Amino acid sequence: MTPIQGIVVVAGGLGGIAVMVSCLPMFRRPSLADRLHPYMGSLGPRRSRLLVDDGAVTLSGVGGALRPLFEDLGARLHRMLPDGSDLETRLSQSGWIVAPAAFRARQATWGLVTFAGVLLAGLAALSAGRNISPIALLLASALFGVGAVLFLERRLDREIEARRERMLAEFPTVVDLVCLAVTAGESVRGAIELVTGFGSGELPGELRAVLRATRAGEPLADALGACAKRVGLPPFERFVEAVLTAQERGVPLADALAAMAFDVREGHKREVIEAAGRKQITMLMPVVAFILPVALVFAFFPGLVAIRVLVQ
Repeated sequence: MTPIQGIVVVAGGLGGIAVMVSCLPMFRRPSLADRLHPYMGSLGPRRSRLLVDDGAVTLSGVGGALRPLFEDLGARLHRMLPDGSDLETRLSQSGWIVAPAAFRARQATWGLVTFAGVLLAGLAALSAGRNISPIALLLASALFGVGAVLFLERRLDREIEARRERMLAEFPTVVDLVCLAVTAGESVRGAIELVTGFGSGELPGELRAVLRATRAGEPLADALGACAKRVGLPPFERFVEAVLTAQERGVPLADALAAMAFDVREGHKREVIEAAGRKQITMLMPVVAFILPVALVFAFFPGLVAIRVLVQ
């Protein structure tokens, strides 16, 4: 048996075992939502699809045929990974408008595509005459597939950090605008409406979500508290605490907001100065590597030429 035939046989066997295991009743049990959907769909008048659309992209062709498979794999991956309960919070912190199941389905798709791509590349190398072990090729394909899944996890973490940095940069300006509106006589809700009406960015977007929640009937204090918990930014949490304290006890809010914005700006200055202090050696590297050799050449080359003339 040739190595290519061995890889095909092993891959086919593993695929058949996976299909057989997935057909077991314990893995094909319908969820509670699927069991209740036929009964809940008959309640009330039929609504427009524009009102019940969840933002999912409708696929056709091969993508539409394989979508149930990827969603099933995503659901199983969601149950396997330890942070499944925290994924919804992380997705909201990153600003990605995607459901946890859809994100896991995307991870499963990336893993399967990467696995298949590495396997096909190995098969092409084997057909070209390269000596590659079938077991090593399968292990490498599996490792690359797992790496693709972990890459999306790391990308989500980086997006959360980048979004928090953007919100932290926007925070002093937003607080100053709210402070000006409150000083001019607006209420806290009116000040937030003015800032979000003319502002753009990550933090004004979160405040717009707070206003939508208040229009739906939720109290402003509860909406701000939920937003602070969702964002996870310490300065914004202090801002929410100051607003709630001002509403409950009637203390002046403008001075507290101005001091808060000043503290955040001073913190940014300190971080820049500390980063510059840590990067002193790194900033000297271009000088030592590029400018200093040229300066030495211009300094010593005329002397070397003069010595050479004298020797001759």
